[in-house]
Parts: sequence; structure tokens; C-alpha cells
Amino acid sequence: MSSSSQISESPKSNFLSSDFLDVFLEKRSWEPGWLVDFRKESWEKYLDLPKERLKDENWRFSPRSRFGYSNFPELTKSERESTLNCDDTSNVFFESLNQTILDSPSILSDLPNLTEPNLGSISNLLLCRTFAENGFVIKAPKQFQSNSIFKTTNFAPQNNKSRFQQNFIFLEPHSELTLLEWYESEDNSSGLLSNTSNIFLSENSIFNRVVIQKLNHESTFLHHENIELQKGSQFNNIIVQLGSSQSRIESKGSIFGEGAEFNNSSICLGIHKQLFDQRTIQHHSSPNSNSNLLFKNALLDEAKSVFSGMIKVDPEAQNTDAFQTNRNLLLSNEAEADSLPGLEILANEVKCSHGATTSKIDDQELFYLLSRGIPKRTCEKLVVLGFFDEVISKIKNDDLLNQLRNEISAHFDTTI
Repeated sequence: MSSSSQISESPKSNFLSSDFLDVFLEKRSWEPGWLVDFRKESWEKYLDLPKERLKDENWRFSPRSRFGYSNFPELTKSERESTLNCDDTSNVFFESLNQTILDSPSILSDLPNLTEPNLGSISNLLLCRTFAENGFVIKAPKQFQSNSIFKTTNFAPQNNKSRFQQNFIFLEPHSELTLLEWYESEDNSSGLLSNTSNIFLSENSIFNRVVIQKLNHESTFLHHENIELQKGSQFNNIIVQLGSSQSRIESKGSIFGEGAEFNNSSICLGIHKQLFDQRTIQHHSSPNSNSNLLFKNALLDEAKSVFSGMIKVDPEAQNTDAFQTNRNLLLSNEAEADSLPGLEILANEVKCSHGATTSKIDDQELFYLLSRGIPKRTCEKLVVLGFFDEVISKIKNDDLLNQLRNEISAHFDTTI
């Protein structure tokens, strides 16, 4: 494990207590021995993390204290698991994490060998591996094709509790699947949802995903995802962040196969004092592959965004075509956006670029709308919807697209 991530729990934190771990494992005594050992090893690695340093580039511009587990010291006692829905699940394995452990644990047998994004929050990842008792598993067979949308609804807990969740998605060769992941809160109280997703795309498979994070404004959202792409596979991803008090997403696309394509887009609409912390890496290790990242943030009031992205190209990854763009729109003088795009290019035949912009609403645009008698707040909303349209118009399902536009509009209206 990287020494760049630190443990910051207080000495009284339950997550540092062996008795707390023993009670948790006893509750899940039905699990196979290899999984129990894996949980224990993850917890021991968590304990071995060094204490946090005052300066850490992985947490630059982002106050680590807002994400501390000492704010959410207990595991939730709620039995509310992720819900799974789809009209057509023929031949697809689509189950909760618990049901998978009970009925088909061999699907998860490679769990101890999985890698992590390694973008700053290894403590979160290790706690998730130790205490996860929620999540979902999808395995699409070879040549699976369907027009149906698979949907999961996932819940942040209440009353200052923590919930840890692990998700696994496997696509066999020449299969295609579309997934909608919805994240919301159980009620209006505070809670922490710590989520990790591991996604494996086999040769010539296509995975389309839309993630909508709409937690209440008292909650904390932590999300790790590691995506592995083999030859000719394609990952099309859109993340929409509207909720939470603070969220941190760490996303790594590992492009192992020639001809693979990694497309990662995100929009954040921040109001009040929301914080959206985004850390990404596009790692090319095979030739003739493509990646394209586009993250857009619109910030009102005292909202803040942090973006730190890296394109990494290994020496053997010749003819890589990779782009990374972060655009920020500030709608108040108190809003803040920090961007840290980066390149690490070790091949000499590549086409790679990155860029970041931060701007305010164009005065002429605003004047044009105001001159038509449109209220200023409505003008700002129209500009934001137009700003986001480059991302959300990539959604090809009309019902989902209209629903998403309505969600953005409603979230914007809460600022009035």
C-alpha cells in the first residue's frame, strides 16, 4: 500500500477497535473463511497506515477533516440494501453482494488480488474492504445484448452512521450492458456512504453507465472505482453529482487492451457550501487506444470543486489518443474551483492534451436573457443547463435524459 495515504482516526474510533471488528465478523459468521481472512488482512493494513501528514498532494485544496470517519463512528443497523431492477435479466447474473457471497462466492474469488485507484484515500478503500456488507454484482455472459436498462438504487445511512458498499461488474467478450446507478439518502439526517466499484470489461465488450448522486446535504459520499479494459472494449460513463455535503470520487481507467476506448464524463452542480472533490487517472499501457475525459462543474453560493486528473502513457502504448478537460462555471464571487490536470507521457508517438478553464456567466448572454423579461435566477439556470448539455446529451435514452434535466432544474431551484 502507498505511504501517501494516511490514517486520521481519533484513538477512540470504533474502526480502530479489534473488539468492534470481532463483533462485525461474528455477525457475518456465515461467510467463507477466505473472505473472513481478507477482511482481517484489510483491517490490519488499515492499522499500519502512517499518520496523516500536514502536506499531501493527494489532498491538495480539499479539507480532509470533512471526510473523517470519526464523524460517523458506528455502522448502520439498517437492513436497507441496494435495490436491483431490470425488465430483462435473462442469462445475466444480477444479485446483491450478500446473496452473491451466499450462493456464488466463487465469482468474488479474485477479490484479494484487486488493485485500487491509489489516488489518496486508501484508508477509505481498506475500511470498505473490511466492513462492506452491501453492494451489487453483475456478470454479463458472452455476446449478451439487451435494450433494457439495469438499475441499482443505493442508500446513504442516517443518524451519523457509516455504510460500506462494494460493487463488482464483469462483462464477458462481445457483450453490451447499460447500468443506471442511483445514490440517495434514507432520510434528511447525516450519514456516510463509502462505495467501491470494480469493473472488468473483456474483449470487445461495451459498458454504458450513468451514475446519479443525490444524497441529502448532510451526508458524505466517498467513491472509488477501478475500471479495467481489454482489447477493443469500450467504457462510456456519465457521473451526475447534485447532492451530499461533501463527496470525493477517485476513478482510474486502466487501458490494458489495444483498441480500447475509455470515455469518462461528469457534471457537478454545487450550491450552499457543497464540496465536490474529483481525482482521476487515465492509464494507457497498450498501443492504439483512446481515452476522453470531460468534467464540468457549475458552482453557486459558497460551493467548491477540486479536480485533479492525470493522463499516464506507458512506453509501449504508442499511438495513444487521450484528452482531459475540466471546465468550471462560477455563479457567485464566493464559489471556488481548483484544477490540477497533468500528463505523464513515456511514449513518443501519441496525441495527448489536457486543459482547464474557470469562468463566469458571459455578461452579454445574461443581458440578452434579462432583456426578454426572464428573471435573473431563471437566466442562470438556463445557462447552466446549456453548459451541462455537452455531457448529458450523450445519454441516448430519452426518458432518462428528461428525468436528469428535471433533477438538475429542481436542484438549482433549491438555491432560491
